[in-house]
Amino acid sequence: MSGLDDPRIVHEAIRLGAAGFVPKSVDKSTLAKALSEVLSGSVFIPDDLAPPLPGPCAAPGSSDIATRLAELTPAQLRVLHLLRLGRLNKQIAHELGVSETTVKAHVSEILRKLNVVSRTQAVIETAQLDFETILGGDSAQPRN
Repeated sequence: MSGLDDPRIVHEAIRLGAAGFVPKSVDKSTLAKALSEVLSGSVFIPDDLAPPLPGPCAAPGSSDIATRLAELTPAQLRVLHLLRLGRLNKQIAHELGVSETTVKAHVSEILRKLNVVSRTQAVIETAQLDFETILGGDSAQPRN
């Protein structure tokens, strides 16, 4: 929460790993929405302060998203795959046999590396990608 509402400050806070950005001037319903999104593992930024996505929305599967996707670790790719399937952090943790805190850390890194501000944007950016091929088959199973 901040008294400042400069989009550059918002972008820097998110880049550094903040789970959201809420100006002090928001109403109660927006604050409730922010808390709900952050607790579910998303990153909250009010629409009027959201940093612009880099360039015009690139077509899914473009070399830009492929380059950003290549920065993800195998564990982050598995978490992203489960995000794409609509799983909650708690479900992802159970399926991969890790803690929910670990999942939250992976989600934060995924958002940072893909240069997106929410789980939804990460899913949209990667919607046309074939994760079965990327992960080599059984992507939802924990790997030792």
